Amino acid sequence: MATIETTGLTKQFGEKTALSDVSIALSGPRLVAVLGPNGAGKTTLLDLLEGLEEPTSGRVSLFGNALAPGKYPRGRVGVVMQKEFVLDGVRVGDYADLFSAIYKQSDGRKRILDRAGLAGRESTSVAKLSGGEAQRLFIAAAAVHDPELLLLDEPTSELDPESKERVGGLLRKLAEKSLLVMTTHDLDEAERIADEVLFLFEGRVRAFGTKSDLLSSVGPEATLRDAFFKLCGTTIARGGSAL
Repeated sequence: MATIETTGLTKQFGEKTALSDVSIALSGPRLVAVLGPNGAGKTTLLDLLEGLEEPTSGRVSLFGNALAPGKYPRGRVGVVMQKEFVLDGVRVGDYADLFSAIYKQSDGRKRILDRAGLAGRESTSVAKLSGGEAQRLFIAAAAVHDPELLLLDEPTSELDPESKERVGGLLRKLAEKSLLVMTTHDLDEAERIADEVLFLFEGRVRAFGTKSDLLSSVGPEATLRDAFFKLCGTTIARGGSAL
């Protein structure tokens, strides 16, 4: 049984088609990177998987059950939004306690702080953390109940290379036991930490598979960047590490 299964998933906003006929089946434990440029439909796909939007047509199933209003399996899923909302003045310890209480984890504070590498920083305001520290806190809090599925929307998009490395290490650790699905437009990062890659372009799935499968389909010594541009049939500018 697939952890995530979508069939003919389509989402329209007025006359704009954000996703078109997306059919995928994903299972864990592993880390799946959903790659595509801005406007490819990555966030829309996550919104549908998180039950925040309803499809125009098609269906989404999690753990073998079709999503239905009021029946989202929140106890089995963790979510990290692209922009996490934190009230002014909230301290690291307060944030950890909140998620521990939400998911009824008696030892949650310690596990969150240890995973985030923030032990001893309980009294620090979340607003005072660096970007990488805050993101590790958000991820560790979302995963405090050891969910079977963790959905993350561009968790490293605004981080420096060193912070990306540390967050990537945390994601790899979590992917040992859970299915992680993260959106990103950073090809280099996906090549470094993902087990499987899904290329999403103009709302459609252009390719999906392990990195080795995708690279071998392009040619010897190919990079994930080479695979994306060939398999998506696009000539997007190639400067920098992101699409």
